[in-house]
Amino acid sequence: MKLSIFTVAAPDLTPEELCEAAAAAGIAGLEWRCKETPAELLQEKPSFWGNNQCTISPNAGDAEISRFRHAAAGYNRQTIAVTPYLACGDIEGTEQVLRLAKRLDASMVRVGVPGYDRSKPYGELFGQAVRYLKEVERLALEYGVKALVETHHQTIAPSASLAHRLVSAFNPDAVGVLYDPGNMVHEGFENYRMGMELLGPYLAHVHVKNAGWQSVSPGTTADHLNPVQWNSGWAPIANGIVPWKQVLRDLRAVGYDGWFGVEDFSGTFDTRTMLQAYADQMNTWMEEIE
Repeated sequence: MKLSIFTVAAPDLTPEELCEAAAAAGIAGLEWRCKETPAELLQEKPSFWGNNQCTISPNAGDAEISRFRHAAAGYNRQTIAVTPYLACGDIEGTEQVLRLAKRLDASMVRVGVPGYDRSKPYGELFGQAVRYLKEVERLALEYGVKALVETHHQTIAPSASLAHRLVSAFNPDAVGVLYDPGNMVHEGFENYRMGMELLGPYLAHVHVKNAGWQSVSPGTTADHLNPVQWNSGWAPIANGIVPWKQVLRDLRAVGYDGWFGVEDFSGTFDTRTMLQAYADQMNTWMEEIE
């Protein structure tokens, strides 16, 4: 089983500390968060999407790239992905990150997908995404790095089927899908195995996290003639709605042999404990389903 860590989930560790902790937990793969960190955020305490200390800049120069390469090599870890926050249509930014991934020996890069908020029709956004992915496909083949569309809530690709509709016209050697069941708790749930079977050769990577739903007024008696409002939020990997043991069975059934990248946002454990708990839990589940 190939375990990796998307470093957005390790905001309080430096690249060197993250590689040390990953090695101690038996996590072999690294997915570097890629984003500029504004100067004002550097004064804040570490956080997932703010002052994340395990982040590489899209504009990284030789010294910064060398630091991340040496951190991985020093603990015999493998950089498998660079994961930025690209806007759909940003060809220049996409090529910049593909170039960075190539220098880090990464094989995958997450690319942009239009958000969906009811302000523009789906068809218009889909056309925009297809035009962008045509250019992305060309660049991915040129750089030898696969471009990934993530199943993500509040985008036009929240489910396996909608992600498949988006990528199905492209070469699966160049464009694939990052399958994220945790995101699909918020939006986009479909029978897991059916979605995997549909994705076929486009199923390129898997992120591992979990989430759940709660009433905004827990503990109160509902008026059955009025709607009850619900909110979704992150949960520990074993305690959310996603039945991960079943998902692992389904992935095995469709022949998936790729990476499993942890992205735990629950805040249940400190980062080092979370990494070890993730590795132990995934290995236990895989032993139980064999």
